[in-house]
Amino acid sequence: MRILLLEDEEAIRGFVRINLKRNEMEVTEAGDGETALALADSEGPFDIALLDVMLPTISGFEVCEQLRSKFPSMGIIMLTAKSQEEDKIHGLELGADDYVQKPFSPGELIARIKSLYRRMQPSAALLQAAAAQEVTAGLMTQAAQVDDELKIGPFRLSVSARKLWKNDEEIILTPTEWTLVRLLMEREGKSVSRDDILSEVWGRYYVGDLKVVDVNIRRVRQKIEENSSEPAFIETVWGFGYRWRRGSSG
Repeated sequence: MRILLLEDEEAIRGFVRINLKRNEMEVTEAGDGETALALADSEGPFDIALLDVMLPTISGFEVCEQLRSKFPSMGIIMLTAKSQEEDKIHGLELGADDYVQKPFSPGELIARIKSLYRRMQPSAALLQAAAAQEVTAGLMTQAAQVDDELKIGPFRLSVSARKLWKNDEEIILTPTEWTLVRLLMEREGKSVSRDDILSEVWGRYYVGDLKVVDVNIRRVRQKIEENSSEPAFIETVWGFGYRWRRGSSG
């Protein structure tokens, strides 16, 4: 796993670097936002970026926004010393997958990284199925093809490719957004609680705020809905969670 680490304080950067390398992760370091962006262009692609928020020049938020624009499939975790709710939400709205608040334990950070990385990868079963399909490509049945795709109304979701299309036009999603859409589409017509979404998408032992769910739903709606303020596909189940509307066609 290749990690881009952006942190301007050498002591913290060294602490994080040591723990990442102990977990067999390859680390590329930057002490400011400009260097991080240059490294992403010259030495990428990276699997995950760890971005400090408070930096001497451009902020971690700005770096996050630019990285998300250039590298939609990159995982992004914000490292922040701020406890204000609006700062957490702002990072998520700009495309971060998660945030870890300082001071954090090495165990918490590694767990968050591994959880995000798992969301970015197809399952072992899917990889085996894909290999089997490659060997027997000439005999592949329509049923085998359907198993890899989920179709609802104008949407087509490919599990192995981890992509989503609406009316045959690809919608670019982050790894977290794709996992969230898959969960709701697979449970079409069923209400899914925020707690269940948090557990299924971010992991059973995630200790963050439920608002991470709401912010990601808002981001997805902005990408798939004609009018995100009046969603036709992802319904809010007030006081509970969300539901992919059954039979929705837009």
